[in-house]
Amino acid sequence: MSWALFDFAETIFSANIISVFFPLWIVSSLGGSSYHYSFTYAISIFASIIVGIFLGKIADEKSIKDKLFKIFVILIIFLLPAFYFTNSLWSALILFFFLNMIYQQSLVFYNSLLFDVSNNSLISVVSGIGVGIGYIGAIVGLLITNFLSENPQQSFLITAVIFALFALPSVIFLRTKRNKPQKIHLKGIFTEKGFLLFLISILLLTDAAHGLIVFMSIYLKKVFGFAQDKVIYTIAFAAVFAVISAPVSGYVMKKIKPEKFLIFVFSGWILGIAMLYFSNSWFIYITAAWFGVMISALWTTLRVVLIRISPEEELTTRFAFMSISERMASVLSPLTWGVITYILGETVFSYKIAAGIIGIFPLIGLVFYIQFMRRYSTL
Repeated sequence: MSWALFDFAETIFSANIISVFFPLWIVSSLGGSSYHYSFTYAISIFASIIVGIFLGKIADEKSIKDKLFKIFVILIIFLLPAFYFTNSLWSALILFFFLNMIYQQSLVFYNSLLFDVSNNSLISVVSGIGVGIGYIGAIVGLLITNFLSENPQQSFLITAVIFALFALPSVIFLRTKRNKPQKIHLKGIFTEKGFLLFLISILLLTDAAHGLIVFMSIYLKKVFGFAQDKVIYTIAFAAVFAVISAPVSGYVMKKIKPEKFLIFVFSGWILGIAMLYFSNSWFIYITAAWFGVMISALWTTLRVVLIRISPEEELTTRFAFMSISERMASVLSPLTWGVITYILGETVFSYKIAAGIIGIFPLIGLVFYIQFMRRYSTL
C-alpha cells in the first residue's frame, strides 16, 4: 500500500507541476512561452540521465535502492513549496530544473521496488493497481488544487502538501532485501543487442507519451481555446479512464504475456495521435478517454516487461537504462515541439503539425520492438 500511495503522490506531481499549473503559470503569468518550458524541461532531463545511470549502478552494487529512493522523496517534499515564494521567470525555471531532475531520479528507484513488493504471479496486477491509484491521485490532485487555489503559486503549495501526505508512507515503510555486494558492468548491459532494441523502441514510444504529458494543457488552450477550468476537467476526464483501465491491463497481462500486450500499446498510441490531430471541440473528449486508457496501459506494462527480461541483481541499473530511453524521449518530444512552435509561431496550425510529427515516433518504435520480440523469443 505504501508503494502504491507513492504512485498516487508522484502522479499528482506530474499532473499538477509538469502538465498543468507550472506550464500555464510560465505562459500566462511570468511572460514566458512554451519553448522556455520545453527547453528547461529538456535540459533537466538530460542532466538526470547522467546522474541516474551511475546512481542505479551504486544502488544495485550496495543494495541501497530503497535508501536512495527515500532521499529523493524527502528532497521533493522540501523543495516543492519554494515555488510559492518565486516571482520571476528565470528563478522559476531554475527551481523547476532541479526539482524535475530530483523527481525523475525518484521514479527509477520507485519502479525497481515493484519487484520487492510483489511476487512473480501478481506483478502485473500490482503494477496496474499502482497506476490506477496513481491516476486517482491525478484526478483528486487536479480538482482539489484547482478548487482551493486562488492563484498559480497557491496551487504549488497545495500540491506540496498533498504530495508529502501520500509520499511519506513509502519513506517510512518501504524496504528492500540486502544482497551481497557485487560489481555491475554497464558496458555489458548497454551492448546487449536484445536489450538495446528494447530501449530504442521504448524511447520512440514514450516520446509520444511525454509530448502529451508536457504539452496537453497548452494544446487544449491554444487549439480549442479552453479556459483553465475546462483544461483541468478534460485532463481529469482522461484520468478517470486511466484509473479504470490500469487494473484491467494488469489482469489482462496475467492471460497474455506482457511482451505481447505491449504491441497493442504501441498500436494504441499510433491511433491516439491520429485521433488528436483530427479532433474537434467535441471529439477531443473521446480522444482524451482513449489517451487515458493508453497512458495507463503504457506505464503498467513497461516496468513489468523490464522486470521479466532482467536479472534480479541488475534491476535498478536496468531501470536506470530504461529511464535513459524514457528521458531521451522527454528531451526529444519537447525539443521537437518547441522548435516547431518557435519556427511556425504559436498557432493552431503549428500545434497540430507538432502533434502529427510526434505521432510518427511510436510507429517507428513498433518496428524496433518487433525486432526485439524476435530476438527475445530465442533468449
